[in-house]
Amino acid sequence: MIKSLFLIIALLSNSSHASKEDVIQQLSRFFGEIDKQDIVASPFKGVYEVITYNPIDSMLVSEDGKYLIQGDVVDLTSRSLIQKSAKVKNLKSSLINAINDEDKIIYQAGNENYVVHVFTDIDCPFCKKLHLEIDEMNDLGITVKYLAAPLASLHPRAQGKMQKIWCADDRKQAMNEYIQSKDVPDVKACDNPVAQQLAISQQLGVTGTPAIFLSDGTHLPGYLPANKLLRKIQETLGK
Repeated sequence: MIKSLFLIIALLSNSSHASKEDVIQQLSRFFGEIDKQDIVASPFKGVYEVITYNPIDSMLVSEDGKYLIQGDVVDLTSRSLIQKSAKVKNLKSSLINAINDEDKIIYQAGNENYVVHVFTDIDCPFCKKLHLEIDEMNDLGITVKYLAAPLASLHPRAQGKMQKIWCADDRKQAMNEYIQSKDVPDVKACDNPVAQQLAISQQLGVTGTPAIFLSDGTHLPGYLPANKLLRKIQETLGK
């Protein structure tokens, strides 16, 4: 991937006065089809933000088409990261919300204030750590909706186990029992959404679990304890 990015920079450097069309022509061979409307001004003067869809993300490209900018851009006056377009988060949120609740494993808060979606892998130790705080999250008003993202490179048997959990009559109980004692439900195979949800996680750019998504599409990678998750939600969405 790093070599590819250097190649892209080299290709873009060949044009000193590239237009949006030139930028599209150069980038599309690496990132797929790019529409002109997905090239927008960024808060960083002289730089375009280019939206991509597989995975859903965006990148910063100089307006003259010469440079692809990798990494964070920091506003030194506020000492904060320059935020990219809200379109990326909106696209992620829309994709997640299009998944039917019947295909999720939902731990409902009694007094719901916030909803998070969590792409999980049942053999991931940090996913287990997060799961053990489900009750505390619910007590804090956070509803947790699980989606499947078994990572075959790390846990080659996880997908088959998760398919059985999703085929159980009581998915929550099956999930709890596996986390507590590694018991896989003895159920018949069924039409289940595990593979589809895994594909969606890849489109969202998930490369590790747990992957927490807030209601506005913000992606929080990795485990957060319940109280820190609540603070992060409140900082991002407001109280």
